[in-house]
Amino acid sequence: MTVAPTPATMTFTHLCAWRVIGGIGMPPSSPAVPLASGAGWSYSLTNDIDAACANSDRGLALAHLTLQGIFGPEKVGTLDERLAAEVAEIQTTRRQRTSGSPLLLFQGTGQLDVTIGQHAQRHADFILTFDAYDKTDIRSRYAHQHRAMQLALALEPKTRVRFEEATSGTFCTSADGSTVYSLNFSGGNADLTVSSPLQPEATASVAARFALFHASADLGSTLRLFADMASYKREPFRVFVSGWAALEILIKKTFKEHEERFFSAMQIPHQPDMAALFLARIRQSMGDKHNLIDRFTLVSSVLLPSQGAAEATADLATFKSIKKQRDEIAHGAAFEESRLPVVELSDLLMKYLAAHAAQVLGNQKGN
Repeated sequence: MTVAPTPATMTFTHLCAWRVIGGIGMPPSSPAVPLASGAGWSYSLTNDIDAACANSDRGLALAHLTLQGIFGPEKVGTLDERLAAEVAEIQTTRRQRTSGSPLLLFQGTGQLDVTIGQHAQRHADFILTFDAYDKTDIRSRYAHQHRAMQLALALEPKTRVRFEEATSGTFCTSADGSTVYSLNFSGGNADLTVSSPLQPEATASVAARFALFHASADLGSTLRLFADMASYKREPFRVFVSGWAALEILIKKTFKEHEERFFSAMQIPHQPDMAALFLARIRQSMGDKHNLIDRFTLVSSVLLPSQGAAEATADLATFKSIKKQRDEIAHGAAFEESRLPVVELSDLLMKYLAAHAAQVLGNQKGN
């Protein structure tokens, strides 16, 4: 009878990095900028992730070499030599792909039960095994947090920001200090981007927005759709659909709150009790009868109270135009994917998300 291996509690390290495309550049004299951190996790902006990702890169290299027959005697060179060459190739390819863009780096650690099978390969300071722990579960536990940070960072500049995953890896560390790698095998047009260095004072704003978005259950769908919209090299139609859905959800989710603020701030030169009864009756009778354009108009007036008439009117015209395009597509009208108003939609969504975040954070400071 075969005895199943006993799980051992180990420390996992999970790393992710995204190329930040457009809008944000690294400060000239700062190789890394801390953005936010908590118990067992941190985010930073950097221009070099090779050192931070050295262990996870080795895990990726081991996976590549395993597919080629890592322990085959016919291979040229020692395992250490082949491993070093593979890691160097991974890092060179990544540097070429990221093209000098800043990188958003996440590092997370925690405790995990790890089961090392009988066929594990032990070598020097690492152990190579299969299906020892669930990497998908580790990755998914941080998904919402990543979206919150990406949005918080993307709201800092005035130009569109997108993200492209540059690397992702997970490894564990055993009690004796060995690194445990678990292998799991399962069955466009060029863009012109303009970036500006992230200013030192901006890190506090990014951290505050991140905390807000990460804690907001109501905006979970908006964050998920924004992340899809901001994923680099997404086809324009998918970007358009995700962006519109994110904006629509934002308006609908925040409407009641802004409606309350709208009516409570009205100056009515009439008998106050009767006027309040009348307004309450109007609101009750309207209920959910407000269409999306009405809701956007009210939300715009409350979120951006000092905005000039021309700019506010332009926002409404843009919203109507994008909605008209979306409605025509929904009813089967032909469209050219390359001419979808993706930039206009992104600008409008980011403007109103930024205004929402600023208002909520401002209210928190005032309390």
